[in-house]
Formats: sequence, C-alpha cells, structure tokens
Amino acid sequence: MKMNEKMSNPEKKVFISYSWEPPINKQKVIELAERLTSDGIHVILDVWDLKEGQDKYHFMEQMVNDENVNKVLLICNKEYAEKANNKKGGVGIESLIISDEIYQKVEQTKFIPIVMEFENDMACVPTFIKTRVNIDLSNDNVYEENYVQLIRNIYEKPIYKRPPLGKMPVYLEDENPIFLPTAHKVNQIKNSLINGNKNSEFLIKDYLQTFIDSLLLFKLTMEDGEIDKNNFIEKVELSINQLQPLKIDFIEFLTVLFEYSCDDQGELFLEFFERLIQLYEDNGIHLEAGDSLDSLINDNFRFFNYDLFLNFTSVLLKLERFKTLGYIFKNSFIITSKRYNQTFITNFVVFRKYNYTLNEHKNRQFSPQRISVVADYIKKYSTKVKFEENIVSDILIYYMSLIYPNESTYNSWYPETSCYDSIRFELFPKIISKRHFEKFKHLFDVNDTDKYKKKISDVIDEDNKVSRGPYYNFPKIEVGLKINKVGEIE
Repeated sequence: MKMNEKMSNPEKKVFISYSWEPPINKQKVIELAERLTSDGIHVILDVWDLKEGQDKYHFMEQMVNDENVNKVLLICNKEYAEKANNKKGGVGIESLIISDEIYQKVEQTKFIPIVMEFENDMACVPTFIKTRVNIDLSNDNVYEENYVQLIRNIYEKPIYKRPPLGKMPVYLEDENPIFLPTAHKVNQIKNSLINGNKNSEFLIKDYLQTFIDSLLLFKLTMEDGEIDKNNFIEKVELSINQLQPLKIDFIEFLTVLFEYSCDDQGELFLEFFERLIQLYEDNGIHLEAGDSLDSLINDNFRFFNYDLFLNFTSVLLKLERFKTLGYIFKNSFIITSKRYNQTFITNFVVFRKYNYTLNEHKNRQFSPQRISVVADYIKKYSTKVKFEENIVSDILIYYMSLIYPNESTYNSWYPETSCYDSIRFELFPKIISKRHFEKFKHLFDVNDTDKYKKKISDVIDEDNKVSRGPYYNFPKIEVGLKINKVGEIE
C-alpha cells in the first residue's frame, strides 16, 4: 500500500423494509436512508432502487436473501406491525420471506428491528420479531445515541469488545488452596459505601483486621518435620503462591474503598500496617533477613510484604490518593518486642527485606542465574496491577526512603524490580504542571515547589552513595522527581 492511500472498510450494504403509511413514516425512512448513506453505507431502498417493470416481490425476496446485503433494517411502526401480522400488501409478503429466513437460521443477526412507534408503552413490532433485540429511533431523546449504536452494528464496530483471553491465575494450580476469611467481604463493603450505610466504617475495620489475622494461616514452621533443608524452597514457593488470592482480594478492597469513599484514610492504613508488623512480631515470624533455615521459612512473608506494599502504592498512585500515601511515608510504626523487651520504631522500609530463598537458593537452579528472582516473581504475580506500575512504585518508595529515612541502619529500600530494563518512559510526567503538583505535593509534605526542590536536594548526596550496579535501571532522584521541571507549566 502506498503512503498516500487511505485505509477504508469494505462497503456495507443494507436493505430497508418499511411501510409507506403514514406518509410521515415514509419521510422518516428516507431521511434515515440519506443519513446512513452519508455515513458510508450503501442503502437499498425501494424508492431509489425499484424501477418500473420490475417485480416488486421478487425484488424484496432478492434483497432479503442476497448474501451481499449485510443487514436488513425492519422499520417498525403501527402500520408495519399490523400488515406483517395480517400478511397484507408488500410488508406482508416481506414478512413471510423474512420470518422464514429468521426461523430457519435462529442465530441470524442480519435482521435488525428499528422501532419508530410505541403504543401503550409497547413497541410496535410484528409478532415474528417481538423477542428480537431492537433499536429505538422513536423520538429525539434517544435517536442520536441509538443511531450510533445502529451504525456500529452495521460496521461491526461495537463499543464493548470482549477482552483478550488471559491465562489462568497461577495460584489456581495449588492442589490444596486455603480458604480466605476475607472472601465476600469486599462486596459487602461496596454495597454499604454506595448506600451510605453507617456501618461502613465497622465493615472496613473488620476487613483489615480479618486480613491481618488471615496471615497466620500461611505461617511455615519446622515443628511438624515437614520442612527441612531439602524442601524449604518448594514450601516457600507454594506459600507465596497461596498468598496471592489474599493480595488480589486486598487490591479489590483498596479499589472499592477509594473509588466509593472521598475520605482521607492515612491513619486507618498507618494503623493497619503497624498491626500487620506487630502480628509478625507477636507470633515469632521474624522479618530480619537471614540464611538459616528458621529464617528462610519466613521468606514467604518477606516476599508477600514487598509485593503487597508495591501494589498498595500502585493503587493509591493510580487513584491519586496522594494524601493517604504521603501519610504512610512520613509516619513511623511503633512495635513492641517481647523478644527484646522493648519498643522499636520502624517505617515502610520494613516491608522490603532481602529474600535468601528466592535470590540465592532458588537462583542456583537457573542457568544462567537471574538478576533478581524476587523481581521475576513480582512480575509473574502482577495481575490486577500492571508490572510497569509496580516498577514505578518501587522506585518512588526508594526515593521516599531517602526523604523519610528509617532510624534503623539495618533497614533500607532497594527497588529490585528496576532490574527489568523497561523504564523507557518518564516516571511522573504530570508533575511538570502546577495543577498536578498541587495534588502530588502531599506525598512530600510540602506546600510549594521551592520546598519540594529543597527536600529533594537535601538527599541527593545520599542517593549518590547508593550503588545501582550494571543491572538496575532507575534514575537519580533529582531526575526521577524532576526538580528542574516541576510545576513549570500552568
């Protein structure tokens, strides 16, 4: 094809069957035919195409059965319905031909009833097509919208298309799935929020607590003798897989909550994450990374925490819940430790711990070895949220770990997913506009661009100390957060 040639759809042909009575109906049909013609559709109409000397019944039968005629439009008004039902005149003959065609081919979509008149709130359509889905062109209130529906039907360009068939979720491969206590709670919350019920707050808090309590179902122990140095990789992988429905359920919960509630939820989720970490501490699930077997069996939770917080951040970024997310970043979690008989302070970086099971032991099974098996698994399980969105979140959280450092020198955030060389786009392109910065600024707890620039400038030296290595692809903080371009567009 030459560059100057235009792409065009194959010609579409339609035949219009209608009643000449009353005269206003005939005029409406001609106007419809003219408009369809102007929209590129070849209309076959008796007043245009039936010539003197032709047999009109043969003409009608030919049009109905012609394979080159894509659609037959049945213009239904009171007179058309009565003549078709009583088998009178040309309409009666056409209806016999059409009904025979329809009944022989029950899946036939060639015939489209067009309703032009109602009587006693009932569409005036012949009995033989009464159960067929019709298009209503009976009045000005619906005409334009439904006319578009008609031409989309003719051109086979529907508004709603079946999405591409995806793959079966990996977690369904599990032969022994764990029942989720959170199941069905999200719909209950959604209905409560939509209806403005007073118990919405209770339902939300109940969901979050149930979610936290559910985690104990996935705790791995060596007490039963089923886990040893020969099978712990398999057990950790299986548990990671079994945890996926819980994460997916949480994503759906977040989406419902933030789509149907305008409230800032910073304190709610700060308490949620604090209780989540406290649950681990209270139940002997130690998150400090280690390569001993009693530490490795907690790598299912180390992966889950990282994956969960990435997806949490991605959902809030997408829904522009910057205040809530900023509140989580700037505040700390207070955790009491029975092990050490003391209280310690941590923050969001606690959700990212090195995973020896995946990045060391599992990695040895690959040839060549992977840069980060954790990153591979984050990609593998990025279903409800796009993997590219999780990469952006990962890098943002790293930036935030510089801006809001944790008091513990043992905790830090490194964006493992950035080993995928897929950042070929700007991380936060909209912050160059003042309007978007006014929303985005809440992440950084600042009021204007000058304070924003200063906050980032204060941590540039810390960023320069971080070793990115040859395999990780994330920009310097001043580049990623655009301190030289932020808010420059009105």
